[in-house]
Amino acid sequence: TIGFFRPYCNAGGGGERVLWESVRTVQQRYPGLRCCVYTGDAAAGEEILRSAQRAFGIGEFAEEVHFVFLRQRRWVEAARWPVFTMVGQSLGSLILGLEAILQLNPEVYIDTMGYAFTIPFFRLLGGCRTAAYVHYPTISTDMLSALHRTGPAFNNRQFIARSKVLTEGKALYYRLFARLYGWAGAYSQCTMVNSSWTHGHIMQLWDSEPWLVYPPCAVDPLWG
Repeated sequence: TIGFFRPYCNAGGGGERVLWESVRTVQQRYPGLRCCVYTGDAAAGEEILRSAQRAFGIGEFAEEVHFVFLRQRRWVEAARWPVFTMVGQSLGSLILGLEAILQLNPEVYIDTMGYAFTIPFFRLLGGCRTAAYVHYPTISTDMLSALHRTGPAFNNRQFIARSKVLTEGKALYYRLFARLYGWAGAYSQCTMVNSSWTHGHIMQLWDSEPWLVYPPCAVDPLWG
C-alpha cells in the first residue's frame, strides 16, 4: 500500500495534478499496488476522481483509488494560527498525521503537500518507507534575509519591522524552525522537488540531494 498525503486533494490546482498523475503512473507501472489518498475533503471518492479528470484532462485510473477521510484538517489551516503560524500548522499536521496513521499504516508514505513533520512520524511510528514531493519549502533562506530589510512585509508586521529586538527575536524563531524543518525533512528517504529554486533551498535546509522532477503540464491542446 502506498499512502499519498494530500489533505486538500480536491482543490483543482497544480499540486493536485501532480498527485493524480503520480497515482496513475504508479498504477500503470506497478499493477497490484494499492494506492490510497489521505484527504480532508468532504466529497465522495468517486466525485473527487471525476473532478480531477475534468480539471486536468487525465484518463481513467487503471485500478481503484482508495481514500482515507480525515476529520481534523482544521488544525492545519492558517486561520487557526494567527501567530506562530508555521509552528502551529506543523503541530496541527501531527494531529492530522496521527489520525491518518491510525486509520491506515501504509508500507510507503508520500507527503505531497509540504507537511514535512509528518514524515518522521510515519517513518518512526509506522515503520514506513518515506518520500516527499516538495512544491515550496515551509521556510526558506529568503524569509530569513527579508527580516532585516527595512519596512513591513507579508511575513513581517510593521511593529516587528520597526523594532530591532523583535526582529532579532523573530530571526531566532525562524532559525530554530529551519533546524526542526531540516530534521524532519531528513527522514524522507526519497525527496523530489518541482523547481531549481526549491531544489536549492531543500538541499540546504534538509542537507540532502533531492531529485528535480518538473510537474506535469497539459501540452496536447497546444498542438491542436
